[in-house]
Amino acid sequence: MKKIIFFLCFLILADVASAQRRRRKPTNNTAAPVEAMAPPAAPVKATPPPPPPPPKMSDDVYDGAYERTHQAQKSPVPLSYIREADAIYSWNVTRVIDLKQKQNLPLVHPQSNITDAIMEAVNSGSLDGYIFNDAKLTGKTTVAVNTVMQQFTGSDSIMSMDPVTLQEVIKVTTREFNPTDVVKYRVKEEWVFDKQLSTMQVRIIAIAPITLLKTSGTSEVIGELPMFWIYYPALRKTLSKHEVFNWKNDAAKMSMDDFFIKRMFSSYIYKESNVKDDRIEDYATGKQQLYESERIKNKLVDFEQALWEY
Repeated sequence: MKKIIFFLCFLILADVASAQRRRRKPTNNTAAPVEAMAPPAAPVKATPPPPPPPPKMSDDVYDGAYERTHQAQKSPVPLSYIREADAIYSWNVTRVIDLKQKQNLPLVHPQSNITDAIMEAVNSGSLDGYIFNDAKLTGKTTVAVNTVMQQFTGSDSIMSMDPVTLQEVIKVTTREFNPTDVVKYRVKEEWVFDKQLSTMQVRIIAIAPITLLKTSGTSEVIGELPMFWIYYPALRKTLSKHEVFNWKNDAAKMSMDDFFIKRMFSSYIYKESNVKDDRIEDYATGKQQLYESERIKNKLVDFEQALWEY
């Protein structure tokens, strides 16, 4: 009897051991341990869609009571031709147009700024070959636009103190051209008496924007500097497309070219032809500069009047 009980117990223990071995055997459906221990993928941050573009303005919308197309199609007013044989007298003068003067404020209107119009023409490349670095317009003084603008744009390195470490560090600041820095314009013109027409003709030869000259570190104004000289006849086509603000009538606007041709600006003479090629400020100071400017202006006007007999 004891042998039978012992045999049964042996069979039971063998079945239990066999069952444990079957449970330890891996199955084909078990996932790889590397994949099971891999960290979950980070969620992809959804980028917001770009804002939709503004709707296109309808063609029947006018910024006013009627459509204004005359100024966009306007061309420069043709000037009378002057033959060299008919020019019995000529005199070169250089004027300064101060944009702060009340009479010149139409040139700096926010919607009709002469500096913006000139820089638009310069950057478009339409004035290549018509830009000079001197008032004497010769082949040796022509200059590229990029070369001229380098002195008004770029970067400056200044020393500043770090507020945390209290140590001096070099700080690089970007210097960009600001149209508001143009405060004056120099205009080179020639007065010619045409014997065929018996009148004194004036022609604008070149124009130069005058910007404030500042120090690189403190931006302190230390003087004025002409940026470049532009051959004015080449600039007339651009100026004729830009309006000038009218003090009294919005329907009677004129172009910037008309503003110069009609001599509606306020200016003073800065220089005239002389044997030493001096400016007025080189030999006159204070009020004497204004008196000298008026003397030169009266000389040009009186020359024509003195030729007539009454």
